[in-house]
Amino acid sequence: MPVNETEPGLPEGMEPETAVSPPPSSPTKKHHHEITWDNIESANSPTAEAEIRSWELKARPWAVFLERIALAVERPANKLVGSHQLNPLYHTGTIAAFLTLVVGASGVYLYLFFHYGYAESYKAVVGYNALFTARTMRAIHRFASDALVITTLLHAYRMLCMERFRGPRWLAWVTGIVLTAVIWLAGVTGYWLVWDVRSQWITEWFVHLLERFTPWSSAFVAKMTTLGLEGNSWKVLLIILGSHVLLFLITVGFFYVHIMRLKRPKWYPPVQWMMGLVIVLLLAALIFPLRNLAPADLTLLPQTVNLDLIFLFFLPFIGQESAIFLWGGLAVVTAVSLIIPWVSRARSKGTPPTVSSNGHSQDDVYTGRCPLPRVQVIDDLCTGCTMCAIDCPYDALEMVERAGNHSQHKLLALAHIDKCVSCGICVGSCEYMAITLGHTPPVSLWDTTLAHLQKAQARAPQNKVRLVYTCDRHAAIGAQKYVMDNAESMVGDTAVEVISVPCVGAIPPNVTGRAIKAGADEVQIIGCPPEDCRNREGNYWEERRLTRRRVPRLKKAYVNDPITAVWLAPNEFEKALHTKPGLSLNEETGQTKPDYQASRRMFPPLRWYNYAITFGLLAIILLIQIFLTDVPVAMPAANRTVARILVPDMAAPFNPELTYSPPQGEVEMRLELNGEPVFTQTFPVGELLSNNDAFYVEQEIPPGNHRVILTLRDEDGNQIILYNENVILATGDVLGVNYFGPEPNLPCDDTPCIE
Repeated sequence: MPVNETEPGLPEGMEPETAVSPPPSSPTKKHHHEITWDNIESANSPTAEAEIRSWELKARPWAVFLERIALAVERPANKLVGSHQLNPLYHTGTIAAFLTLVVGASGVYLYLFFHYGYAESYKAVVGYNALFTARTMRAIHRFASDALVITTLLHAYRMLCMERFRGPRWLAWVTGIVLTAVIWLAGVTGYWLVWDVRSQWITEWFVHLLERFTPWSSAFVAKMTTLGLEGNSWKVLLIILGSHVLLFLITVGFFYVHIMRLKRPKWYPPVQWMMGLVIVLLLAALIFPLRNLAPADLTLLPQTVNLDLIFLFFLPFIGQESAIFLWGGLAVVTAVSLIIPWVSRARSKGTPPTVSSNGHSQDDVYTGRCPLPRVQVIDDLCTGCTMCAIDCPYDALEMVERAGNHSQHKLLALAHIDKCVSCGICVGSCEYMAITLGHTPPVSLWDTTLAHLQKAQARAPQNKVRLVYTCDRHAAIGAQKYVMDNAESMVGDTAVEVISVPCVGAIPPNVTGRAIKAGADEVQIIGCPPEDCRNREGNYWEERRLTRRRVPRLKKAYVNDPITAVWLAPNEFEKALHTKPGLSLNEETGQTKPDYQASRRMFPPLRWYNYAITFGLLAIILLIQIFLTDVPVAMPAANRTVARILVPDMAAPFNPELTYSPPQGEVEMRLELNGEPVFTQTFPVGELLSNNDAFYVEQEIPPGNHRVILTLRDEDGNQIILYNENVILATGDVLGVNYFGPEPNLPCDDTPCIE
């Protein structure tokens, strides 16, 4: 079969291989001195298994616990759908990238109909409902934005429990954490643009934030209020929109850095997922159009607001002490997430050798932040075939011109250990045993195979023997009891020995056939499902090698041998052990026999009902999301009556054009209700005259009929009346006690009165 042949189940983003055979500059003829996995002799090393174990990551207990939770949730969904291929959790990263595209496209469309201003923005959003396309796009924009946050959080959870955040992966992890925070901020600014009661509460939160951590809250409120009175509120909405767009562009930039660091980056999920997501979002937008809330009213505290608990979970805590714990907890989680690549060190399962496999020292292999052994090239054995460089998902190998003329091979693999994640996929890609991890001789993998084979034969001489290769992810969960030193496992009448490696992609395909020749009755590879490999492509490359569609291929002599592969989740290892190959019919004899070739395939055919069930589940999840993002929440802080004192320019009452002389020393601002002071604050007059600072404060007052007077009093008892009104206030009312000075361009009658 041609090397670049594809199959119907080929995952999106996995392009056909076009350079998997040795290039013309490299010799294709095998020479007598070239050692391969098919003719290597055992070194009889007593430390071989410990050396191979040193390749593997010793999973942290907390990571195993988190992954068990995730797998327990996934398992019923996989059973219901009938295929791991259609598990959306395996595509959270690419689905998030696709949803970002949907959010951007729908946002651009909505921008065409948007207007700026407190009232104008609200009317524009309400006007979307009169246009079918705009109404639908608005709902898609909202639903896709919420789904984007959910998928990024799920993706982060999966990366965390798989421990895919250390070493060279730190950049992807850190950019992913920052990316999630930026997406959330972008969503908050999107809600702020509507200028309804939700926007009003976001403004309240922002003012409280500025008041607690900055000296700018008064200036902010003064500017917003002044622009509204001047009819220039479009400037406020333009700034919010600019922030919204800028945050989205930053999101795209972080996606680029997050994805493009990889070799063969995947920007989008398989076609069926893109089509399914678009259909589900469109149907949801048509069936559940967004409702408009009441416009923002700064004279009232909203009592109940329909909140999106994904983006606006913090609003009910405005002004409460519990908000400190909320934001403090989120800050701690974020900080720990950002530093975890450096505080949680990787640990090896075994003891690495101290002597290099090619006789040269490579002390720096075990230095740095990742103690796992990393890729090493054995120069004398490298044929320059390029397969290791092509297969590596992290670009840790590069082909360069070989220095000197002492070799007939023109190219040489060059290792970049700073990019290596110790997955071992390059080991499985090298037929000539020129690649290893750390100082471990490649022959140790074969010695480990023979040791397990002999162990099984010794304990069950009358039974069949099966060798099982699996990854360290399976070994930490479903295969844990099978990889223990004293494990003595039987499956029916077959003695089973499990050999774990960092990734099944580290298994050279012809080692499996060689194990059959050495006396194993069966060889089985148990790997992760499609798109769920800890090392991105290891399971996929191994499946392609075993089915002879990628070099190094399983030799033709081994094609019909009892070599099988099962691609299941780590908590289904027992099921994989009991999985038998399908049967094929010999048309000439009419007899059936096991179809070992077909059993190695990763992508079984799917039926229409598999897709129907999958997207039905997706629709249910989206329906739950819709209800979670439109939850009526009573605001505890709304059961108050407040007075908000705003003086945009504290020097304005002392305007030199007035007929009185400014007081000296200090002045006291006093708010009185029915002659009783409820708020006082003292200011040095010199500072007021020189700084032109704004003043803003919120003061809770009782409801009822009040004579409200705001004054400035000097040390001699003289006072300037800034506000003097009779008001009737109910619970939830907001009294704006504002003084804007004597500027003629402002519609106010509150020129100071001197007593």
